[in-house]
Amino acid sequence: MTTLLLYLAKVTICSAVLYGYYFIALRNHRFHQWNRYYLLLITIVSLLTPLLQIPLSWHARESSRMLAYTGRIVSIREAVIPPAPQGISSGTTINLVYAGIIALLLLRILINLVRILNLVRRSSVQHIPPYQFVQHPGIQAPFSFFSYIFWDQQTSLQSREGQQILRHELVHLQEKHSMDKLFMELVTAVCWINPFFLLIRRELSLVHEFLADKKAAGEEVAGYAQTILQMAFQSKQFSITNDFFHPPIKRRILMLTRLHTPRFSYLRRLLVLPLAIFIFCSLAFVAEKRPPAIRALTATLADHSIITAPPARSKEVFTFVEQPPVFKGGETALAAYLSKHIHYPKAALEKGISGIVYVQFQIDENGLPREIKTVGKTPGYGLDQEAVRVVRQMPAWIPGRHNNENVPVQFNLPVRFVLNESNTTPPSETIHTPDVAETPDVNFTSPEDHREIFTFVETPPTFKGGEEALAKYLSKNIHYPRLAQEMGASGTLFVRFLIEQDGSISDIATVGTKVLGYGLEEEAMRVVKAMPKWNPGLQNGRTVTVQFNLPIRFTLQE
Repeated sequence: MTTLLLYLAKVTICSAVLYGYYFIALRNHRFHQWNRYYLLLITIVSLLTPLLQIPLSWHARESSRMLAYTGRIVSIREAVIPPAPQGISSGTTINLVYAGIIALLLLRILINLVRILNLVRRSSVQHIPPYQFVQHPGIQAPFSFFSYIFWDQQTSLQSREGQQILRHELVHLQEKHSMDKLFMELVTAVCWINPFFLLIRRELSLVHEFLADKKAAGEEVAGYAQTILQMAFQSKQFSITNDFFHPPIKRRILMLTRLHTPRFSYLRRLLVLPLAIFIFCSLAFVAEKRPPAIRALTATLADHSIITAPPARSKEVFTFVEQPPVFKGGETALAAYLSKHIHYPKAALEKGISGIVYVQFQIDENGLPREIKTVGKTPGYGLDQEAVRVVRQMPAWIPGRHNNENVPVQFNLPVRFVLNESNTTPPSETIHTPDVAETPDVNFTSPEDHREIFTFVETPPTFKGGEEALAKYLSKNIHYPRLAQEMGASGTLFVRFLIEQDGSISDIATVGTKVLGYGLEEEAMRVVKAMPKWNPGLQNGRTVTVQFNLPIRFTLQE
């Protein structure tokens, strides 16, 4: 819906500015052929210019991209309950209403065309090159449509008025004015919300009449003007035809009798060029900014993530340091602490709620967790509070060091709460979480091919070349989708994949409760799929398949 509204807004602005120039500088002047092509051209320009996206490359200063250290996702598993289905969004409803009105307007045009064809079938038709002369008692006044001239039985073809009207309609045929009218009918049906296309359509019909009047009158201007006045009150039958008795009569006679050439005639026409160039550049050219996409990866307790530097504060908080902070006792101790202290909240268990909670905090100079908060959408029912509680009660870490001094470092801890289908523990019983110290090989079996897939191994998989090589690969290859930039879409998504025993990537999917859309998920999965082989993970001296999670935060620069 947002894309459609943005496009229609740009079309409306473009048509408003260009029609405004016509109304001020070109309207009611005798260069009718120029005005005809101008009105057609500004309609096409208004429709096409917002669709163009011509990049203007420039190198804006990007916010720093750093590495932050992220812990492994902790899984607490109980019985699975499928999510509730979502209803139809308001955006979809608006799109359907808009499309429905378009369908009705197009149906109206189709009905008019069918009525004209039926009139031809029921009428007496004479082929008089280059036109078809159609007569029928139901025709109230002369009009033309493409190669057909429709004639009523009251107007004598041999009279002076009849000959003038015939010459008028022949001009419409020769100039192919019916194509212009049909085109504008289709445009106003599709862009019915744009009032300026309606004004352009009405003005174009009048310009057609000015052209036909000028050529049909010849030297008999006074007699021709009298014919227009005498026949002014005849009815108009079809909106898509060219009628001799087209109102407003006053402007037609004014254009017919105006003999002098307006001052600055060529200047009026040429001044539209800078205006058109300005409109084209404003709507078609876009700055090719590449907002940084923030990448984060998690597999073991010492994994890393790529994020933008936090907002400026009184004390600098680092996201990449020479020596990262370490939980006392190492990865195994941290895994044991989390497994021992995190418990599934009773409310979430009773409701069957599962999901991922992302906890962001700082490890200060003394190794203590500070400024603990959750980021992104949380499942609720106490899961986010439980994750924050466990982090807040953590013992002091070994702080991070940079330039030979302790510094505060930002840290991210995703905690995944998962319900096992096979578990039959009643909600009222105490939930037991296995101690990682007792079961150091945290793994599961893939139901598809019965592979043993590890989530915690002795030697985690690494990108060839290390962290810097991975950071360079991501910064070089991941691009912010253009549609997401236009819509201002941003946020964090998580790509889950497997690093096979040979280091190849497989089973790529996005996880999480929130879908960002606008191509962000597809871009994240594309970059992961294109990755070169990794150094595989090792467990008990052998290579194994390891599940890996890559959080990607897309952030637009201001």
